[in-house]
Amino acid sequence: MKQKFLIIISILAILALSACGGDATPTLSVDDIANTAVAEAWLIITQTQAALPTSTFTPVPPTATIQPTNTTAPIEILPTLPLPTVAVVATPTSECNQIPQPEPKGTLVNVEFFNESGGSANFSFGMNTSNDKGECYTYTYTLGNNDIFPTKVLAGCYWGYAWINGAEPSVARSGDRILCLTDANTIYKVLITSERVDFK
Repeated sequence: MKQKFLIIISILAILALSACGGDATPTLSVDDIANTAVAEAWLIITQTQAALPTSTFTPVPPTATIQPTNTTAPIEILPTLPLPTVAVVATPTSECNQIPQPEPKGTLVNVEFFNESGGSANFSFGMNTSNDKGECYTYTYTLGNNDIFPTKVLAGCYWGYAWINGAEPSVARSGDRILCLTDANTIYKVLITSERVDFK
């Protein structure tokens, strides 16, 4: 009797299950769809925020703009050079980097620059200290190989530095020697070689 009862219950269960339509797919309500869309939107926002760079931004300091200088001769574009290496007695101060004025107040002296370096020379000739009028200039010249360049500069003591563009580029400098040009009645002769700037 128990077996018949179990068979009948099993058949009724099978019929009940088949009557429910096992192939039907569940449907989502409008609220379920809206909640799913909100969840996906928050997921996208979270991932976007995580991908953004951090807010620690270090601003780049502004670079100094180099002002043009007046020169008595045309200047070629130079490679970047280190500052002149001179001894303590020939160290120019920042006030000695003034642009030469067309009509200086101090006494002028005559000088001739001789370029015997074997190439063209981009030459700087700077005062070591200010004169009694507060003038302290750095002159710049471009001299071809074997050029002689006569000019006038303020009376005072000078350092010299030249970048030589020859077959073998080099740097010429006065080093620890100060070239003093103080007598207005003398024509000073300054020689530029491949390594030195000195009196001739």
